[in-house]
Amino acid sequence: MQEPETRLNGSSQIENLDAPSRRVNWWLRMTGSGWDTPQETVEQREKTRRSTLLSWILLGEVIALVLFIPAALTNTPTIFSLAGAAVGLFVTVFLNRKGFVTAAGALMIFFIIAATMGVVIGSPDGQIHLVYLPAYDFLVVSVIVGAAILPRSSAFIIAGIDICIIYADLMLQGKSKDLVDALHVYGIPTLAGRPVVILVMTAVIAFLWARGMDQAVWRADRAEELRAVERQFTQAEAERSVRVEEFVQETINAISVLANGQEGLMLLPPNHPWQQQAAFINNQFKQFHKLKQANRGNNEQISFAAEALLRLLQRIASGQAPVNALNPQQFVTRVAIVDEIAKYLYFFLQSRQPSPGTGSRPLRNVPGHMGTD
Repeated sequence: MQEPETRLNGSSQIENLDAPSRRVNWWLRMTGSGWDTPQETVEQREKTRRSTLLSWILLGEVIALVLFIPAALTNTPTIFSLAGAAVGLFVTVFLNRKGFVTAAGALMIFFIIAATMGVVIGSPDGQIHLVYLPAYDFLVVSVIVGAAILPRSSAFIIAGIDICIIYADLMLQGKSKDLVDALHVYGIPTLAGRPVVILVMTAVIAFLWARGMDQAVWRADRAEELRAVERQFTQAEAERSVRVEEFVQETINAISVLANGQEGLMLLPPNHPWQQQAAFINNQFKQFHKLKQANRGNNEQISFAAEALLRLLQRIASGQAPVNALNPQQFVTRVAIVDEIAKYLYFFLQSRQPSPGTGSRPLRNVPGHMGTD
């Protein structure tokens, strides 16, 4: 994946030239939420993920309802059941679209449980037959959907509710003769054991799966934050490099003008962060120019020192020499004003303030020094 292209504008701000656009299909635009809002936090991204997942589940249920329409044409109760399910799906879609993902998920789980139990309760004779017992197994769908859309601990809560519904149905609803005979032989715990075990195991697995997914999302978010911080550092370093290059180039231009016998000054852009340092160096350049005019006998030595400083700055600007080459302990021309300028340039480029007396020589000891303004 390519990183978005960035550049520096005139106000030293980072502009994003290739911001990624979020594209979703028509179904998610109609039924989901969060796709059209910024995804800046883990909570926002997780809510959008749950809403998207619920939208796809709703699409599957809509398709299932459409497939049941032919069967409903010859069965009036089935028509009412499909109509109720359609209304429930419409309400769920509305809640999910408005961002009430938890409420929509809870309503979805309610309809899943109601549809499953409706098969058992709605038997033709109103009694439970042995053939209907496997229908309880479909309650695991509510556990899986709850773990995926609701908080992960809800898997155990939904499984507990499903188990209570199974036992309540077996004890309260009328029973056929084959079921009564089986209960006398095996008992309710045995007949309900299979769906109960399936629900418990599904709840544990769904909980672990949801927790692992949460941890994966957290790690991905941390990695994204680290990449964002790295990009910020890279952009800040690029901006600082531009400022250093401007500063050094203006210094080179000013010294070139001084070497030609004129008064050279550094002219930085108005928004440059080193305006104060440039003003200080310009004062030094002015003193240098006055000193050069007052000591015409020493012009050869001064010109040699200025040219040495100019060549060193050119090498630093082109990357052939490090900034440390301006260290007062390494660069010495024996011309006090040139050494003083080199010293301050060194500390400014190192983003430090010179300590008093470090590598400096009193300018009043230089013959012909005119003092400071």
